[in-house]
Parts: sequence; C-alpha cells; structure tokens
Amino acid sequence: MSDDKKLYHALLNGLCQRLYFGDETMTAEFLKGELYSEMPEEEFQMLHKSAERLLTNIVSSDMDFAKLERFLGAQAAKKTEGALTEEQAQAFAKFWKAQRSKVQERLSELSCWEKKLAAVSWRVDVKTKSRHIEELNDATGILELKLDQGSGKSAEVVQVEVDRTQLNTLLREVAAIEQELKATV
Repeated sequence: MSDDKKLYHALLNGLCQRLYFGDETMTAEFLKGELYSEMPEEEFQMLHKSAERLLTNIVSSDMDFAKLERFLGAQAAKKTEGALTEEQAQAFAKFWKAQRSKVQERLSELSCWEKKLAAVSWRVDVKTKSRHIEELNDATGILELKLDQGSGKSAEVVQVEVDRTQLNTLLREVAAIEQELKATV
C-alpha cells in the first residue's frame, strides 16, 4: 500500500473512532499533526471535510461493497478540486471492508435504549406427589430470561413460572409476533 493510501486509511480510522466510537482525542488537529504534518492547513481541512462527509454518507446509507465501488468510482471520476483520488478510493474500500460490521454494530448499540434479550433457558418441573394427593402429574414450565443492560452493565435475570394454559397463551402470542415480523420483512 502506498503512503497516500496508508495515510488516508489512517485518517478514516481516526474519523471513525471520533464519530462512532467516542474517541475525542481524534481531533482534526491531532490527525493533521500525526498524519499530514507537511500538508498546508487549508488543503488538510478540505481533505478532512471531504473524508468526513464521505464517511458519514456511506455509514448512514450502510452501503454494501457493490454500491460502495460504484459510489467511490463516481467520486474519483469527478475532476473538481478536492475530488477523491483513485488511491484514496482504494483505501476507502479497504477501510469499509474491515470496519463496516463494527460501525453498524456500534450504531445499533447506540440506538438501543432498552434492555435486549441475551439468552433464554427453560426447564419443565413435574410434581408427582403431594402431601394430600398420592399421584399428581402437574407440569410447570420455568423460563429464565437474561436481559442485557448494555454499556458493560451486568445482565438482569428474570424467571417466569408458567402452567400449561399460560404456556399455550404465550406460544400463541409468540406465533402472532412471528407472523407480524414475517409480514414486514
């Protein structure tokens, strides 16, 4: 990878860290000093703004690689001042290939305000005897739901005990939710 590609890739990484992962140390001044110290300030500002604009456009539209190649090709074909060079387009494609899933996962984390279901476990307990009834076949289902709080907080565990009638009602409700989800997708 040429120096221009490496520097542009590093610039994109820095922008991504600041914009999507909250690293406030990745300021324009820091990136210029570390990566483009020889470049005139005005030229760097144009490069920085262009890279940030492209990155936010690509992230917000969650471009797949085919769309990304077409988009970057169109950007590189522009003959205006500050247009994307072919090397920068290649660096952007490599960057997005490596970072797309991480960025989208981070955006998903940031957009989730409620708890998420992390795990489900279950068991069936059957009472076979009681003090007053000699033979008893009473089944009870016990569901354990592990809810992820996000942001590094410990998970909350909720236990629910259901009898056969309640379980059938729960299964009907889950089936209705599944049908709604299938209808929207």
